[in-house]
Formats: sequence, structure tokens, C-alpha cells
Amino acid sequence: MKRHILTDVGLLFLIPLGIVGFSLSSDNQSESKQAAQAQNNTVKTTTDTKYGSGSVLSANQIQSLDFRPSRVYRVRYTKVNFKTVLDDDYREEKLYRYVPGAKKNNRTYKWSRIKARIGKKVYVDMKAKAYYRDDDGEREAEDFYRIRTAKSASSQKYWVNEDAIEDD
Repeated sequence: MKRHILTDVGLLFLIPLGIVGFSLSSDNQSESKQAAQAQNNTVKTTTDTKYGSGSVLSANQIQSLDFRPSRVYRVRYTKVNFKTVLDDDYREEKLYRYVPGAKKNNRTYKWSRIKARIGKKVYVDMKAKAYYRDDDGEREAEDFYRIRTAKSASSQKYWVNEDAIEDD
């Protein structure tokens, strides 16, 4: 009976030592593999064009925001009435027929359609706040304004992002 107890105690002592030794050897191997993989990986950097570092970006680097109807879950409209001018960065935005994401088949227009230039006077008669989910699933909101170039309320109207017009 003493032999069984001694062998049991011996095994109970050797098992934890074997586990500790095995885990130490596997940790060393995984760290060396991770270090080798880290040296081989290349990290790509992206720049947010809206809040970039201030450097000039070419036209192919500017990516428009994604306002697919499936991402937009609410649009709130508010009547406003003011005059403003087109901002210096209006070319980075688009002209839309509807608020982006509010309609399934939204049409975009070129700025040449309204003979746009920096400082061109526009009339704003409506504001829309589009609530959407970004790629991470977080809720975000963007403001859009309905503009027209003529004083007449019956003239053609377009929706633009808030960045296309000067802040008041």
C-alpha cells in the first residue's frame, strides 16, 4: 500500500512539472513565430480625407462616404431659409437628387450642371440629418442641405453635404 501511495505522490509531482515545462516551450515557440510574422507583415496606412493631415490629395485618393439605403435608418428634415456660398472644398462632394440613403435609386449630378465655382451664391431651404451605421456598426449622422442657385422657389433643387457650403 505504501508503494501505491509513493507512486501516486511521485506521479502527482511529475505531472505539474511536465505541464509547466511544456507550456514554457510552447510559449517560446509562439513568441518566436509571432516575431517572425511581425517582421514579414506590412502595415498599410489610410488617411481620412475629411480630417486629413492637410496635404493635397489627388482625385483618385478621395473616397466618398457610403450612404447605401441599407445603412441609413432615419432621415429627419427641417425647414430653413438662408443664403450662403459654395465652400472651397465643394468639388470633393456631390450633388444629389435626394438625400443619400433616403431613396434606393438616387441620382448624382456634376457640379458643371449648376456652373459651380468657389463663392457662388446658393439658396438653402431645407436641412436633412441622415442617421446611418458605419462599418463598425456605430451610429453616425451627416447633415445635408437642399440648395438652389436661383432665388425662385420653383427652380431646380439639389442636396449637398454640409461640407460643400460655407458655415454661417
